[in-house]
Amino acid sequence: MGMPAETFDVLAPAKVLSAAADGAARLFEKNGGCLDRIFGNAGISLEELDSPVSEINLAQYCNMFETAAEQTKNGNIGLQFGRNFLPRQLGMLGYAAISSPTLAAGLRNMETFFPAHQEQTSFGLIQDDGILWLSYRIVDPRIPNRRQDAELSLGMFCNVFRNALGENWSPLEVRFEHAKPDNAHEHETAFGAPVVFNRRTNALAFRRSDLDVKMPGHDPYLFSMVKAFMESRSKTSEDPVNFATVVRNEIKMQLGSSIPALGDIASILGISGPSFQKRLRKHGLSYNDILRAARHELALHYMDDPEIALTEIALNLGYSELSAFSRAFRNWTGMSPQRYRRVSRS
Repeated sequence: MGMPAETFDVLAPAKVLSAAADGAARLFEKNGGCLDRIFGNAGISLEELDSPVSEINLAQYCNMFETAAEQTKNGNIGLQFGRNFLPRQLGMLGYAAISSPTLAAGLRNMETFFPAHQEQTSFGLIQDDGILWLSYRIVDPRIPNRRQDAELSLGMFCNVFRNALGENWSPLEVRFEHAKPDNAHEHETAFGAPVVFNRRTNALAFRRSDLDVKMPGHDPYLFSMVKAFMESRSKTSEDPVNFATVVRNEIKMQLGSSIPALGDIASILGISGPSFQKRLRKHGLSYNDILRAARHELALHYMDDPEIALTEIALNLGYSELSAFSRAFRNWTGMSPQRYRRVSRS
């Protein structure tokens, strides 16, 4: 079963912990921004940011940075915010990372607890030809303008790596889902790596060997407190829409030349195959239906980029040949991939 866009209209707004905005007001003022206009337009009060564990509306959070970029005439304000954002400023999620024993454990803990930090968001690790990617993307269709959030978020995550590997560490490559901005040269300077745009998600590439590095601030006692707090906030498995979204996002991140099996996704989510199946049945969900929805969603995303050949799209979605993909696409949209592209261009 898919999650059509209209389903989100009846859901409560996605939330993010206010720790993600720590220091934003100071940066806006430094760039000549008017806080009353920026926060007023976003519908956020400064008092909402006083506690790092209070919740703010994710759409308003994104709008706050988009408004700040426009009002200060600094299109890279999100990039600059993330570049200087220390992991501990992320609050409980940041401490979950830096109090872990290794970078590998820190990233996995971030992946586990991310839904408790920010809702309707895809966050996880992907393997691709020996290279690992940390992928991030807001999946709530009610939030179309999210360039600033993407850039600040990857900057934050990059600093988690630098906390373990040193301030001179750089990713192998950085990708963003939004179009290339006019002042894109600053992105390569900020990350110290090649940066490409118009990709299917926002992601950092790194070497597998990076994961073995120990976290300098490893603190089991601190982690036990963070874990208890984040687990108390995690309600994903109790909400069928949220659970289906999490599963669909994990499938999308694992899709490639092969199709992830139910057991593969269960393992990523940290539960057994039978428990995963039981939870799907409890919510009236089918793994195959969610898989089809994930392929459909990714197919439409790829089709928007005319530079990606149809055969490449088919392979990226786990189809062995173009004809199989074409049949599936016709079932989804009522037209062939070729005609869909012609209609989209016109």
